[in-house]
Parts: sequence; C-alpha cells; structure tokens
Amino acid sequence: MPALDEEETGNAGSGVWKVWLSWALVAPAVLWAVVRTLGLESGFPMVQLIAFTPYVLLLALLVCLAVVLMRQWLPFLAGLLAVVALGIAVVPRELGGPDETSGGQTVRLLASNLARGKADLGQLMEIAEARDVDILSIQELTPESLAGLEELGIASTYRYRVTNSAAEARGGAIFSRFPLVTRDRPDTDFAQPIAEVRITGAIPVELMSVHPMAPAGPKSTRQWEGDFEELPVAGDFDLPTILSGDFNATLDHENLRELIDTGYRDAGDAMGRGLVTTWPSELKWPLPVTLDHTLVEEPIGIIGYDVEKISDSDHRAVYTELVVPKR
Repeated sequence: MPALDEEETGNAGSGVWKVWLSWALVAPAVLWAVVRTLGLESGFPMVQLIAFTPYVLLLALLVCLAVVLMRQWLPFLAGLLAVVALGIAVVPRELGGPDETSGGQTVRLLASNLARGKADLGQLMEIAEARDVDILSIQELTPESLAGLEELGIASTYRYRVTNSAAEARGGAIFSRFPLVTRDRPDTDFAQPIAEVRITGAIPVELMSVHPMAPAGPKSTRQWEGDFEELPVAGDFDLPTILSGDFNATLDHENLRELIDTGYRDAGDAMGRGLVTTWPSELKWPLPVTLDHTLVEEPIGIIGYDVEKISDSDHRAVYTELVVPKR
C-alpha cells in the first residue's frame, strides 16, 4: 500500500480538525434549541441562561456561517435546525400590530418597578401625565417612596389605590382613576396586589400588579417557580384579567409561556415589540432582556405598547394602551 505524501497527510489532518471544530461550535446551539423548545430549563442556572435565547439565535446564525465556510455540511444541517427552532420561538415577537376594535373604553396602563423605592418618582409622574395614564401598576414600593408619591400629589390624579408598601423590594401597589375593589392577594414574599377595576363606561376587569421573586440563585429560583404557580390563570376570575408588572421572566421561560397559553396575550408580543428589553434599563452586563410584561385576557383589546426609561430604576416602565368593551 503506497504511503501518503506530506500534502495528503496535511489535508486529512485539517479535515479532521474542521469536523471536530464544527461540531464543537454547533453542539451548544443544538442543545439550547432542545432545552428551549421542550421547556427543560428548570432550576438554577438554566432559568437564568434561557432568558438570553434571542442572543443565542444571533450566535447560532454566525456559527452556521462559520461551518459553511469550513464546508462541513452535516454540522451545518444540525445548526440550521437549531436556528429554525430558535427562530420560530423568537422572530414572531417582532411581528404584530394593534387590534382592530369596534368601540370600547380606552385604558392606559403604566407598570413600573421602583428599584426598592429609589426610582425618580417625579419622572414617573411626568410620564404618567404625558401619557394620560389611567392606572399605575407599581412594584418595589417602599414606605418612603409611597410618602414621596404623596408629596407629589398622586392622590389628586389617582383617587383610588391598593397599596402594600414594604421595605426593600417587597412592596407593591395599584393606583387608579377608576374605583377599585381590593381582592385577596397571593401569599408571596413580594406583595402582588389584586383589584377589581370598575372602568367608567366599560365592563369591570381584574388587575394584578405582578412581582414574583427574582431568581438570583438556587433558593430564590425555587421560590420564583413557586410564585409563578400563584399567578391567576386566565379564567380564574369571573372578569377579564390583566397581569402587569415585573414577571422576572422572559417569553423564553416555560412557566410564563404556560401562563400565557391559558388564555392571555402578551401586549409587547402582540404589538410586534416583544424584543424591546426592559432590564437592565441600560446597555451593560448582563445583556438586557425583557422581564416586564402586560398580559391581557380577551375580550380586552391591545392598541398600544411602549417602554419608558426612568432614572435610578434598573427596569424600564411598560406602557400599554388597551380597549375594554363597553357594558
């Protein structure tokens, strides 16, 4: 058998190297796509990592390009399947628009995490005034920030309220121009007030200021998972329900997707703005993701969505414009 010359040996070695490198590049994208598609991210640190799925989609596209340049077709096919799976999950968030409505009462809702009460309350009130906001859904309301809102005259605009102020991140509140009837809230560390909102000229709705535990480590991740089980699924109340606030979850988390699948729609997703990030509020590490949401149950319509930067808060406020059917 003739011996291989130096050039043939070098080509063979280069080919093996390219095969191994291609699979090493593709394998993480394939694994990520499997975990995301099947909702297997339970526990720490997978819960934290899965939030960055939109960025992984971009990396997977670059990986596929690199594998093509190396002319490794089997790894490319595996990578392409991963890109398709991740694209199906992510791309629709950029597609959508306002609902077509046939009349009803427009309701403007602003959800804001006050960052343990440190957010610029004056700016919050300025945004609420500029947007002509009807209801504020507040998270991390401290006694000091509640006093600050009082000094700014919040009662003159929002006559009705359900407040559970508390130290650190545990407080929450609903402020409204419309009458409120307080409902029992879930027994979670972070207050998540619930109220029936009696909207002038429209059917009443239930509103919850949402704030499950932040999954910062193994213990808090387990608590976050338990807090999600306390959130009302669509149909739990006799009235159409709105969940608005800091969910500490993205649309790539299985528990949030399961909650939505009970009969909610995510306002950002419905409006084609589901990739607009809300935390952290500035471009820094960790990379920004979308943790703050407004979920609505039919027959409530969605006609507007935006986010607002508020100084000294690590979350952007979420503005949602809804149409609630007339009585």
